[in-house]
Amino acid sequence: MSMSVTILCENCVGWPGLMGEHGFSVLIERDGKRFLFDTGPGASLPQNTKILGKSLQNIDAIFISHGHYDHTGGLKYALQETGPVDVIAHSGIFEMHMAKNPFMPDSEPRNIGCPHSKADLIPAGARFQFTDQTREVFPGVWFISGIHRKADQMPSDPQLVLFKSGQAIQDPMADDASIMLETSKGPVLILGCAHVGVLNVLDHIRENMGISHLRAILGGTHLMFFPPDQIARVIDRFESFGIEQIAVSHCTGMKAAIELGAHFKNRFAAATAGSGFNFD
Repeated sequence: MSMSVTILCENCVGWPGLMGEHGFSVLIERDGKRFLFDTGPGASLPQNTKILGKSLQNIDAIFISHGHYDHTGGLKYALQETGPVDVIAHSGIFEMHMAKNPFMPDSEPRNIGCPHSKADLIPAGARFQFTDQTREVFPGVWFISGIHRKADQMPSDPQLVLFKSGQAIQDPMADDASIMLETSKGPVLILGCAHVGVLNVLDHIRENMGISHLRAILGGTHLMFFPPDQIARVIDRFESFGIEQIAVSHCTGMKAAIELGAHFKNRFAAATAGSGFNFD
C-alpha cells in the first residue's frame, strides 16, 4: 500500500512560481485512487496544479472539510477538470457562514461561506453525497464528522457567526469534517481547519473508532485560536498517539507552529503549497 499527499493550496509556498493563498487544498493518491480534499479559495488551484505537474482529471471523489470560501472557492473549477464526480461533505456546507469583527461591534458581518450555490454546482457535475456522521466512504478512507464537542477543547474564534432569527450567534461549525486514510504503518489524519477542535477529533477517533495510534497529522489545526497553555496539552495528546509526522498549515498560526516544531523536531514539517508527503 502506498499513498502520496500533495499540498496544492496553502497560505505559504514551498516552490518558486507557486501562488500562496489563504486556504487549503490537498491531492491524495492512494493505491490507484485519487482524491481531492478541499479546493482552496479558487485562484491558486489552477496555477499550482499545473506548476506541480498534477492533474485533477480522473479524480475518484472530492471531499469538503467545511463550507468556508477558502476551502470551497475552487470547487467549480475543480469540477470543470474532473467532470461529474462524487462530492462528499456534511449537509451544512451551504450554511450562511459569516465573520464579524469582535472589536468593531457596529461593523457589518461579511459572508465567508461557499461562493457557489448547490444549484450551480450540481449542473457543473457535483454529485453530492452528504454525510453527517463518520463513515468509511472507500476502503480504508474515512470521512470524520458528527463529533462530540467538549467546550474546553474548542478553539475560541469569536469572529465566526451565524444569523438565526435575525440575531448573530456563535457559529458552531456543525459542518466541520476531516478525513483519515489507512496506511500499512497506521492511519494518516488530514484536517481542513479542525474548527471542532483537534483534541475533540482525536477523542472521537479513539473513543468511537478504537484508533490509538496515528502515523501522521497533516493540515490546518486552528491552534492559533488556542490559549498558549493549551498548546502543551495538544502536544501531549499528539504524543499519546505516537505520531511520527506532524505537518501543519493554514490556520495553525506561527506561534503554535514554532512550539510544535521545537518539540517534534525532525518529525515536524510546514505543509506549504508544493509540499509532498509519501507513505508506504
